[in-house]
Amino acid sequence: MGSTSIVVNTELTKIAKTRKMMKLVVSSCLIGLAMSQYGQQKPAAAKILKEQRFNAGDGRFGSAYAQEDGTVFREETAAGGERIGQYSYVDQAGKTITVKYSAGVDGFKILEGAHVPIGANGQNSAVHDPNYREPAPAPVQQAAPAYNYNNNVQANTYVQPTQAPNPNRNPFINPDDPTHT
Repeated sequence: MGSTSIVVNTELTKIAKTRKMMKLVVSSCLIGLAMSQYGQQKPAAAKILKEQRFNAGDGRFGSAYAQEDGTVFREETAAGGERIGQYSYVDQAGKTITVKYSAGVDGFKILEGAHVPIGANGQNSAVHDPNYREPAPAPVQQAAPAYNYNNNVQANTYVQPTQAPNPNRNPFINPDDPTHT
């Protein structure tokens, strides 16, 4: 009987060690999983906190937005197409980087950006040549004319009926629905 109890005792010791090892492995995996998510930011998942757009009606328009991750963007377009704007973001070190720029007939120019190396501000990258013209496009081969075999074609004379705009109209109320008053 002595040798049987030693064998059983040895088997119980092995089972206890295996259980301890399994607990250690599972705990390590859970800790590793939790730590792998620490400090990671998902820029694609950043929510927009504020957004604005405007259209002045004379060719000027613009937009701006701010995200929860610190990204901010603003751009305005003048009637002539000249764009002036800026964007900011938080870099890996936690510092806010801001770039101010213009874009138009003279190309894209960085007006201000402390993180941009001296001489690499876009001002001297490509000098604007006012005499430059785009090369003429290659001639396009015209397609064969389409033939209409329907000899009974009638001109479309339907005119869509219109109403004068009502300044007191509420777009959320359907005037044709009797339950909306």
